[in-house]
Amino acid sequence: MSAPLSKNQKRYLSELSRRAWSKAGPELDGISEADFRHQEVAAACGKLGLRCADQNDYKLIEGHLLEKLGRHGAAFNAQVRAATEPRRLVEHKILQACQEFGFGLGYADAICRAQNHGAGLDNVEEKRLWFVFITIRNRGNGRKKAARAAANVAQASSPAGSGTVPVPVPVPEPQLI
Repeated sequence: MSAPLSKNQKRYLSELSRRAWSKAGPELDGISEADFRHQEVAAACGKLGLRCADQNDYKLIEGHLLEKLGRHGAAFNAQVRAATEPRRLVEHKILQACQEFGFGLGYADAICRAQNHGAGLDNVEEKRLWFVFITIRNRGNGRKKAARAAANVAQASSPAGSGTVPVPVPVPEPQLI
């Protein structure tokens, strides 16, 4: 289940609803603003009102209300974002995981191709992308664990109390040609 709408989101959607109600004024036959909002939320996502709506419904409601206001371009953009939100979320998670573990996006694409018979990140469904994300997290955490273990072994094998201090080795600066 997705998180409920925030107060700011409810406020914004209520304001859009109020504007749409004002614009459609003569056509409403005495329907109150609250009843109008409930009807439009139900038409947009099937929920009883903004209190029942969650994050998955936000862009659907916004697009529906923008359409009522005659802002067709913004409504279309909101509907597209609503339809692609789950995929965009997992793509963002894959990108974050790659950055966290120092992998390139080509690495994620190679994993995807190996798992999906040659189909890359752009050609698989959302569910398959979650498998790629989990694989990246597992491999990255495995590398971190191995690096920690190697550091612990190196620290344990160094002579304790020998009085030797490691001397930094100068690294030559790259020369520009």
